[in-house]
Amino acid sequence: MLNSKNIFFLVVLFSTFAILSAFFMQYILGHAPCKLCTYQRIPYYIIILIGLVSFFFPKTIKPSFFLLILLLIAEFLISNYHTLSTYEIISYSGCESAKIPSDINQLKEALMSDTLIVSCSNTNLKYFGIPLSIYNSFFSFMFLIIITFYANKEKSQKT
Repeated sequence: MLNSKNIFFLVVLFSTFAILSAFFMQYILGHAPCKLCTYQRIPYYIIILIGLVSFFFPKTIKPSFFLLILLLIAEFLISNYHTLSTYEIISYSGCESAKIPSDINQLKEALMSDTLIVSCSNTNLKYFGIPLSIYNSFFSFMFLIIITFYANKEKSQKT
């Protein structure tokens, strides 16, 4: 059964998974994040921090829901902005990253041909043909709906 504690920790668990996945892609697979990718991580960091505080002080879970909603809205907006930039619907010059080859010869070739900078619109970080920013948007929106549905349900049970 979903209650506020379970929903809260589900969001914290997803945020932890998202950050660990981003670190894996960055440090293990060598995909450097663009500015927007880095900005998308900020709400997740704060959600994880709030989750740690709530773990040690369980009475802070319910008051933290408002902040959690604001952070999910911020994540949703940043992800959508990133998606619009990825599909070149809007122009944003910060949606570029450097892809550093692991082999010295490939690095030399990349430096000579000026192919180190990769735009988000040309990224190869798509799963099932969908950029990661869309997944972030989807999960942020899904958690917002779950929290809103739960809050309305809890409010109707009290009255």
